[in-house]
Amino acid sequence: MRQSGHDSSRINVVDFKSDNSAKTLVCIHGLCCDSRIFNYFGRHMAKAGINVISIDLPGHGMSGGEPGDPDFEQCLRAIDETVSGARARGKVYVLAHSIGCTFALWYAHKFRTSFDGLILLAPYVRVKIKKRSEVEPSVSDFIYMILRRITTPHSKVNVAKALRNYTRIGGREIAEMLKDVNLNFMYSYRYLVDTVAIRNSKTSQVSDIAVPLLILHGTKDKQVYPDVSNEFYKMAKSADKTIRMFDCDHWFYDAIFYNQDFPGYSEESRKEVLDTVSEWISSR
Repeated sequence: MRQSGHDSSRINVVDFKSDNSAKTLVCIHGLCCDSRIFNYFGRHMAKAGINVISIDLPGHGMSGGEPGDPDFEQCLRAIDETVSGARARGKVYVLAHSIGCTFALWYAHKFRTSFDGLILLAPYVRVKIKKRSEVEPSVSDFIYMILRRITTPHSKVNVAKALRNYTRIGGREIAEMLKDVNLNFMYSYRYLVDTVAIRNSKTSQVSDIAVPLLILHGTKDKQVYPDVSNEFYKMAKSADKTIRMFDCDHWFYDAIFYNQDFPGYSEESRKEVLDTVSEWISSR
């Protein structure tokens, strides 16, 4: 673990180094998460010969910034600082999970070819399909969030209250996360509206991807329906793009999670996800 910057600009990252590897994967977590969600993934990728750097976005984990109300551009700068630092090792790829894909996509839009490939796991993009998620707020709830964004933008609300199906659909993983005192579930109305809704609605900008693209999604995912990835895959401008579906939910057999203790998922299933990522990187 290492940190850069001071106080509000401090960025915490966790390194999983592979011996003599010239390829590095920078990992970006999603809502109510931090860098630790990639611990299992990072250890196994390093064994497969790929360096992994997992970042705490500003306002999350041990990084500086206002918890639950980080500045979006500061988050992009933090990602770029991490990617630029990893350049000394060789090629750099960016991987993101869930709402972390929002930051990865806008990073790809703004910094274009400053990295070598983009991997999206269960990305939430507001593509025009009938239903994108079981977690999206109702029209009336969203109007209320917009009004609060206008009147009290920095006031915070528990995500489980703002997104009424969040804990029910999230299942045992979200229930486990709620017990973790180091995870934050309070986010500002500004963040929820501007980042989760508005940023993800600008599909023409985020689909303008100039680097190779890999999208992974679970067919049983209700937090973000797999049709979102299928539709976004069609929109993505990358000349080198791949999509792969797995028989899993939002957490990829808990390959992307804080522990692997829940019954029902096998190491073989998780290995399939890990191998898909490592083989895709190794071939580029």
